[in-house]
Amino acid sequence: MDLPPELVREILLRLPVKSLVRFKCVSKQWLSLLSDSHFAESHFDLATNNNNNKLMYLSSDCSKVYSVKITGTSLHHDNTVQLHSTCNHESTRIVGSCRGFLLLQKGTVLVLWNPVTDFHTMVIYPSIKDYYFPCSYFFTGGVGYEKSNDDYLIVIGMIKSMVTPCWKYFSVRTNSWKEIEGGDRFGPCFCHNDRFGLVYNDAIHWLTLYIDSDYQLSLVIVAFDTATKTLSEIPLPCPLSTRKNSELGLLGGRGCFGIYNQQEIWVMKEYKVESSWTKLNILLLFPSYRSMIPLCFGDSGDEVVCRKDKNKELVKFSKKGILGKCGLNCCKHDPIVITFTESLFSLPSSY
Repeated sequence: MDLPPELVREILLRLPVKSLVRFKCVSKQWLSLLSDSHFAESHFDLATNNNNNKLMYLSSDCSKVYSVKITGTSLHHDNTVQLHSTCNHESTRIVGSCRGFLLLQKGTVLVLWNPVTDFHTMVIYPSIKDYYFPCSYFFTGGVGYEKSNDDYLIVIGMIKSMVTPCWKYFSVRTNSWKEIEGGDRFGPCFCHNDRFGLVYNDAIHWLTLYIDSDYQLSLVIVAFDTATKTLSEIPLPCPLSTRKNSELGLLGGRGCFGIYNQQEIWVMKEYKVESSWTKLNILLLFPSYRSMIPLCFGDSGDEVVCRKDKNKELVKFSKKGILGKCGLNCCKHDPIVITFTESLFSLPSSY
């Protein structure tokens, strides 16, 4: 049966990326359509609006990536992808996620990889002379997208000359590193998810320690704006201790931006407006689930997906109760679990 091209397009827009990759072999017309950047953008926007987010984490031997579907009333694994050969190493870890790409660190190499299409590129660290940090060449990282130039920006925070923080970003389009002005004010904060940045509102966010002119420390949220290439501060909902920051973390998903502190979850209703912080007490309704690490919001701002630390279990909550559970596969260590939305995107052609 011959269907109108516009109807075929609308049907294909609603199919999983994995199927669309296979369907490129159907015909030249489908190959042309599915390779079109406008189709890829429309597909991703529709997936984002429909909250088709997943959670991704590495296997214990870092040989594959597990995917957990978190939409609907249940949590379940749906895909397992073999890690690309350039990343397959026991030291590999996830340090970012943006528009269907995972940012992976392996030694002194960063790999930007689309696990569905297998499109990837390798990025070498900037010069590491006089840069120090225990067990790592940088203390935090992340990846964001600059729409105006169709560019992906990789951001890392490093320690220079033993004591001074330094932040740099890498442009995929220009294939170059640049230092970010004012980065010496923001140092490492040892939170559960301090190693990767949360993408929200065209910016990448981290919890960091702010260092003032008298070398006094305070906890802040720092945001890297991908358009202006600048760092700025976002006020916290309440004063938080710098000594107990391992119980802190940022969380996003479903168009929400928030922070958790022990059993408290705060949601920022209006971006960068301090008075818009609103407190959620979902976790306090379930005393048996006190040892939780919130990861992201679920289908709405009133649902939260958490990791139960001791038995490596994912749990989805709402005020109505526990909506679903899912065990993590073969994790011998605390996994880095990150939100992810599949895409057909490739990297800028000028790279």
